Amino acid sequence: QVKVNRALSVPPVPFDLPLAANHRASVTIAPPSAHIGTAPVQMRLISYDLREGQDSETLLSLSRSEGGAISLSLGLKTKRLPSSPCLLIHFHGGGFVAQTSKSHEPYLKSWSQDLGVPILSVDYSLAPEAPFPRALEECFYAYCWALRNHHLLGWTGEKVCLAGDSAGGNLCVTTSMRAAAFGVRMPDGIV
Repeated sequence: QVKVNRALSVPPVPFDLPLAANHRASVTIAPPSAHIGTAPVQMRLISYDLREGQDSETLLSLSRSEGGAISLSLGLKTKRLPSSPCLLIHFHGGGFVAQTSKSHEPYLKSWSQDLGVPILSVDYSLAPEAPFPRALEECFYAYCWALRNHHLLGWTGEKVCLAGDSAGGNLCVTTSMRAAAFGVRMPDGIV
């Protein structure tokens, strides 16, 4: 059992992110728009422990209902841990046409427990309805959003790693390449 398993719907709003080489300068991160126009980006926050910010009103306002189980399990004696120095951002596999963060949830829960870090898994839009470059646009937007909003995700903003299998592995590399092209912070690691 994890303390946090929250489906999020992040509004498609542009925002500025500092450049890695010069923190006084910034670049605007536009919301994804390819093929299906602007739409919220879907993500899932999984955390074995409840950490600072993960029960904030701001994060709760981004939650989307999935029906069924409660997405935030808080007992009366749940204690809030300090923010983790690390975040793992996950891009699921499925050949760009199948799967979700929910289908990869069993191992993501284990990883969150074993690593002791929160995990943000991106539910990018799938082809054929949303072909390339839509998934990449959404994954890059989610990556940048996580950098800007680390205080909501239960991490300090110190270290971030990308992980993905199959199509998700491709998205890890291409998201990193896009971060380099935009001049924003690169991930500290890719798995």
